[in-house]
Amino acid sequence: MKNKRLFLFAAMAAVAVQASAQITMTVDATRRGPLVSPYQYGLFFEEINHAGDGGLYAELVRNRSFEEELDGWTAVGGAELSLTTTSLLNDAQGHALSVNVASASDTDMKGIANSGFWGMSIQKDSVYTLSLWVKAPKSFTGRIKAQLRAADGQTVIGQSELEGSTAATKWSRLTATIKATGTDHAGQLVLLTGNNGRLNIDMVSLFPGTWRNRANGLRPDLAQLLADTRPTFLRFPGGCYVEGEGSYDNAFQWKKTIGPIEERPGHMNQNWRYRSSDGLGYDEYLQLAEDMGAAPMFVVNIGLGHGFTLSLEETETLVQDCLDAIEYANGDASTEWGARRIANGHAEPYNLKFIEVGNENYQAGDIGYVERYYMFYKAIKEKYPEIVVIGNVEAWGTDTPSWRNKYPVDLVDEHYYRSYTWMRDNYNKYDNTPRSIGIYNGEYAANAGGTYGTYGNMNSALGEAVYMLGMERNSDVCRMASFAPIFTHEMDPRWAYDMIHFRQGANFVTPSYHVQKILGNSLGHQNMLWTETGNTVSTSVAEARVGVGAWSTQVVYDDVTVTLPDGTVVAQDDFTTDSGKWSFNTGTWDVTGGNLTQTQQAENCTAVLNIPVAGGSYTYKLRAKKISGWEGFLIMFDYQDSNNYIWWNIGGWTNSKHGVEKCENGSKTTVASASGSIETGRWYDIEIRKEGSTVTCLLDGQEVHKFTLASQRAIYQSLQMTADGSAMLLKVVNPHGTARRLTVDGRNMTQLGVRTEYSLKAESGLAENTMDAPFNVAPDVTPDAPSAETPATDGKIVVDVPAYSLTVYRIAIAGAAPEAAEDNAYTREDEGMYGYLYAHMHTTQEITCYALSSNGTYWRDLFDSREVFPTKNYTETGGMRDAYICRTQTGNFLLAGTDMTSALGWTSNHRMTFMHSNDLVHWDKYISIDLESEENLAALGLTNPADMTAAWAPQIIFDPVTGKYMAYYSVGFPDRHRIYYSLLNEDLTEVSKPMVLFDPGYDVIDADIVWNEAEGQYVMVFKREGDRALSRATAPYLVPTGDKTTGACQWVRDPDFGIDESGQSIEAPSQFRYIGSKRWQLGYQKYSNGYNYRIMDLDERGANPANRRDISGDVAPQHGSFVKLTEAEYRYLETWEQVVTLLDKVRPIHEVLPTDESRTAIEKAEKALADDLGSFAANAAAMQEALTALEKSLEKTPNINEYLLEQARQGKPTDLTPLIVNADFANAAAGWTTSPGFTAANGYVAEYYNTNFDFSQTITGLPDGSYEVTVQGFYRMGGIDAAMAAHNDGTEELNAIFYANTVETPMLSLYDGSASDYYTMSPYNYPDNVAGADVAFNRNGLYTNTIRLEVTGGQLKIGIRKNTYVGADWCCFDNFTLRFLGNPDAVAAVDADAVKAGGRCSNLQGVYIPEIDSYHGVYIQDGQKKIKKLN
Repeated sequence: MKNKRLFLFAAMAAVAVQASAQITMTVDATRRGPLVSPYQYGLFFEEINHAGDGGLYAELVRNRSFEEELDGWTAVGGAELSLTTTSLLNDAQGHALSVNVASASDTDMKGIANSGFWGMSIQKDSVYTLSLWVKAPKSFTGRIKAQLRAADGQTVIGQSELEGSTAATKWSRLTATIKATGTDHAGQLVLLTGNNGRLNIDMVSLFPGTWRNRANGLRPDLAQLLADTRPTFLRFPGGCYVEGEGSYDNAFQWKKTIGPIEERPGHMNQNWRYRSSDGLGYDEYLQLAEDMGAAPMFVVNIGLGHGFTLSLEETETLVQDCLDAIEYANGDASTEWGARRIANGHAEPYNLKFIEVGNENYQAGDIGYVERYYMFYKAIKEKYPEIVVIGNVEAWGTDTPSWRNKYPVDLVDEHYYRSYTWMRDNYNKYDNTPRSIGIYNGEYAANAGGTYGTYGNMNSALGEAVYMLGMERNSDVCRMASFAPIFTHEMDPRWAYDMIHFRQGANFVTPSYHVQKILGNSLGHQNMLWTETGNTVSTSVAEARVGVGAWSTQVVYDDVTVTLPDGTVVAQDDFTTDSGKWSFNTGTWDVTGGNLTQTQQAENCTAVLNIPVAGGSYTYKLRAKKISGWEGFLIMFDYQDSNNYIWWNIGGWTNSKHGVEKCENGSKTTVASASGSIETGRWYDIEIRKEGSTVTCLLDGQEVHKFTLASQRAIYQSLQMTADGSAMLLKVVNPHGTARRLTVDGRNMTQLGVRTEYSLKAESGLAENTMDAPFNVAPDVTPDAPSAETPATDGKIVVDVPAYSLTVYRIAIAGAAPEAAEDNAYTREDEGMYGYLYAHMHTTQEITCYALSSNGTYWRDLFDSREVFPTKNYTETGGMRDAYICRTQTGNFLLAGTDMTSALGWTSNHRMTFMHSNDLVHWDKYISIDLESEENLAALGLTNPADMTAAWAPQIIFDPVTGKYMAYYSVGFPDRHRIYYSLLNEDLTEVSKPMVLFDPGYDVIDADIVWNEAEGQYVMVFKREGDRALSRATAPYLVPTGDKTTGACQWVRDPDFGIDESGQSIEAPSQFRYIGSKRWQLGYQKYSNGYNYRIMDLDERGANPANRRDISGDVAPQHGSFVKLTEAEYRYLETWEQVVTLLDKVRPIHEVLPTDESRTAIEKAEKALADDLGSFAANAAAMQEALTALEKSLEKTPNINEYLLEQARQGKPTDLTPLIVNADFANAAAGWTTSPGFTAANGYVAEYYNTNFDFSQTITGLPDGSYEVTVQGFYRMGGIDAAMAAHNDGTEELNAIFYANTVETPMLSLYDGSASDYYTMSPYNYPDNVAGADVAFNRNGLYTNTIRLEVTGGQLKIGIRKNTYVGADWCCFDNFTLRFLGNPDAVAAVDADAVKAGGRCSNLQGVYIPEIDSYHGVYIQDGQKKIKKLN
């Protein structure tokens, strides 16, 4: 029997959020950041929540054209209503209303009524403009009256007779103006007549006065709210609204939204479940932008909608529509669409500036975006190069979206719907982002985590303000931003979190609106840089509790203990009996059988041990067992209340990984994660060690996570100087409940005084506005009523920043010194740089590859990841690992690599290669350092090479003290590895003996050293071999000297730095900076439990790693290095790749059809590739000349197809693949008959997704004979989970059929066993998008489907079809080939002697015939079919 022991440690539970020392900002006028973007903040409008119809669009009549049948309309006085679909107003209309009036008189009028969008807002003395179209007998002329009535439907508050004549044979437009005599915000429009008969009515429109008195205009109060934010651009018309749902008919089509309203058919806004009149059309959006002084941004549909996909051929029409839209907006009277704009009433161009290609269409695994994007981009830039083209990136599922393709783009659109804590945590998100591609934050809001209240509280607004300050500080990359969504009608809140809420006649704005308005009106000219002190908040948990939980899982817990660092046990429970100390919040909990059990299948089941644990350090241990369910265990610590705690989610995310989540005010953030799962029915030992802010999580004694809980900033700032240099605008967000004092110390300027221009604050972060209380949160200081100016004190500015506030201060200054140009190691290194080279070992081969990236985020291996120089020419072993390249002081390049073939053993590598080049292509010098030489062995203190276990990973850095290049590398000894170095000169003619660089007393390998300007010293990141982690050390100089030549030498390890992968093996660190950035990146490889090459962000010191992600691109990554390139160097390497590729095409053509052009081109290419002309410029010119010659040679190539056919007619086996038009889909669908069009064909592979299909091509003029047709491709039967299950249980049906004439065969399964060497189901890494398929086909050579057949009559039809529909199924394919094998009748009859005179013989199955003398029948000899007759 267990003895229950329960120990209590009592103290008051509280969270103390205290300011540390006073916050001081030091600002130097000479140190400035980027200029503020001219389009920093704008607006994004989407037709959602009745934002347009019933909202911003001032039309009061709902269903004005009766396309929603009788919705919104009622009969008055007994009139009979019906719909008609004949004799309509025009082709745009699908219905009209037919009204039959009987027994009516002037005293008993009958008609129809419309109450608008949940009532019409009628305002006394306002004038309303009515128009409608009528087809009715002439007797109705002057007999139709319009009334405005109150909500009771009886009280008339305005009326007028309609003017205009009616006719029974045609449609007539009637109009009226009505002055309201009363006010009612739930009124209605009534149309009455005392004339009897039938009349047809269509397009009934009632407008109040509009903003800026525009015809077909906007509701004034809502439009003015938009204008007051001072937007610099307007993104329209969506959003999902652009894409449409179910059909392209349900998408916004701009050409149907221009001209008179009666000529606009409208469309079903299926995405948001109501019909759009399209009264708010293309012209109206452009006019709104012009009236606000905002640049228009038009988002275009690219044929990828919600639940439908247009073919590429159909998408060509959308490309033309886009070009026409630009012409309509910007063209003059000489253009077709410019003339239409002028005819529609707008004489001057609208100056459309931005086109966004698609909306949220480029998700990870999305199908078809890239090729569609480029169709638009190419067409736009060819005709309108001034248009800024914006591309999509992942809109959800990641915090690090990226442009994952080779095509150019001006800006990318990132979307972040996150919690307010996420927004605060990402204040520095863009500090280290590459500047090569601009970012548009097109949609963002702090609406996640369920913590924003009802409509949006102050916490959310301040989170958004913090995020905005982070963006504007980085305005050179964050060039545009727009909150989303803007509007919601109170009666249709499909997306509840919006910044403006309205109903008829009223509105209120959320705190988020005030933030947008304040910051949109408070932009300076140039960002200022500053240093600061004291800007942290210590969130110390004075007392906390621990707990357990489960998520849709039945679990058992036992043996809970909590111990302080001095060994004091403050809480313990072995559940022998019910201690009564647990609070069971949710779930079904029971103490039984000596355990605590939870048996309910429900989410978020938690239990908390009500024993407070004081201080910030303790160890929490317990045991746990899973009984059944979807996930694993929830282990809670630092628990304060149900909205503030930390839990270790073990086996979470459907039992796929472990993660630590911190919940703050109800909003969760993942602070650590690792792959893993939990088995059912076994006990686990769980331990959490909390040492202040450092947390270590162990499962069965193995460390899974180790991380540091980040401290928070006290305040968040942005500081900008005005264009005239007379003031600085200081924007400060204080999201905490304690006021802060901030001192601003100015250097190289005189600070005169400060005043508050805007102050937005609240009593609580939970404060929000409502329709009944719209001013709970509102600015109490504005530029119209600013505070008095407070003079500076001793040249310093001191302000008190309120709790829960956004404040804008204007600091008056004088004598600001001009900006000083930076001149340091970073700026000198980055000058003239354009892109990046990642030189690396291949994932699976011991060769060197080059990957290029123009932006540092998406990488593409040259030559499909083949080696970039013949490894065997520069090594003794024939292999090279760990490629490292550095730029020399003269602008040339040195390469270092491990001379090694792992097949010889992991301790065989004692040699390193060093190479020199002026262009990264021609390596003119190389040497080898052999550590087994007598001199080197002696330097290492060895006599027997067998005592040296290995030599690894040489790297090179220039040492300014010695003027030499330090080559450093790890050397293995029987006890451990150490880092050694040798000194080289650039010409590789001088090499010093090995000397110790770093021997800290434990096993170290893979050192990477860089100069860090912020540290003012060198930073080394290295691998601690024993604990599979990366560490960091610093030193003021490189070459050990004096008494620092042994042990760790001059290097000092950073105890606070560590990178691990939860016990997985990692190595090969490589530090690099993005061009223009002071922050660092760190690449490294993980090589156990799945292979990944990771990249993490570091700060300016090269410390504080964050944002772990896999390298992105078409790359086979491994140990390598990153080098910045000039544009000339970057283009040269691309040209080199093109020369090699085209040379491989020209050579075989030249062999069969030689010409002078091809001969010259081959000679030039071979010479450019082989000869180093002594300088980069000369080599680049020769390479470009070779490329030009090869391209011209291909242009003049004779008809090789006829030559190949003639070879086949002669019976010779011939590759006839060139006869297939576009066999590799490089030109999308060209040459193929498709039904429907390909879902995608991106220049690499083609595919169909979620549809039946048939595509084919017919080749004619073929000689009769035997043929082989192949295609690389696979079929997946449904979505991933369903397809895997079907494959594994034997129910998989291969519905995609590969055919050639009448011969057919199923396409290989995606899970075909031939691919099992490359892919696994767990973890799942099979291709799931076109990029993955491209790797499978064109890099790995997988999934070849083959048909052999006899062709007669000269015609061959090849293709793939699928007639059985399976939801989410996928067929992907590439690289058709066609080979002529020979004529089956062209066999020679020979005697035995002739047989003996020939070569090796085999039967038709390819089996060798050893005794040909005794064989008779058809056989193969010398590549020809023959027959041996019987004697």
